[in-house]
Amino acid sequence: MAENIRIFTAISIPANITGQIVSHLPDWQNRLSFQKWVDPRDLHITLHFIGDTPVSSIPAIQAAMREAASRSLSFSLELSKLGSFGREERPSVLWLGLKRLPDELLRLHQALGQSLHSGIGYTPETRPYRPHVTLARKYSATEPCSAGKLEELSSPFLQYQTAFDITGITLYRTRLGERPMYEPLAVAQFDKRKADSHQGSPLE
Repeated sequence: MAENIRIFTAISIPANITGQIVSHLPDWQNRLSFQKWVDPRDLHITLHFIGDTPVSSIPAIQAAMREAASRSLSFSLELSKLGSFGREERPSVLWLGLKRLPDELLRLHQALGQSLHSGIGYTPETRPYRPHVTLARKYSATEPCSAGKLEELSSPFLQYQTAFDITGITLYRTRLGERPMYEPLAVAQFDKRKADSHQGSPLE
């Protein structure tokens, strides 16, 4: 029987931005009663969740990533305030959102979905893409996790620089029960030559 692994494609969060998040985690953890907090090493922005996949499909997935990356330029994202999925009384997920949703990210998401469909028959989700950084899951307090409270807790974080450049796509493997849970398997860098031509200067 072919070995299957659970995988997804994502944008990794650079160390300096992870550090900003980590510095605010104690306050958030103290005031927001979520049962499961994400290991800081696992922070990311999902592009496409592929799920359980035969190991033999990995080369085709990497090729799809390279295809999408070859048509993309480096762009910037900026993290914004805290938000949640689900009812205020019992939200399922706590996350950090984006200050704005760049067209470049939407194009990358679409291009990668199309390349994965062509390469391995992957079917992208039909619901709107809502990029975010998951921080925690399973709220357990009796007090609602209100939008006002999340706004208040976001304020100190937003005083810092939360923008960062995106230069590629990462393929992650999920290792349930381990810390960190997500293992990077491959990275597809954007076409630097195209970016150099577009920006007029080399990328670092």
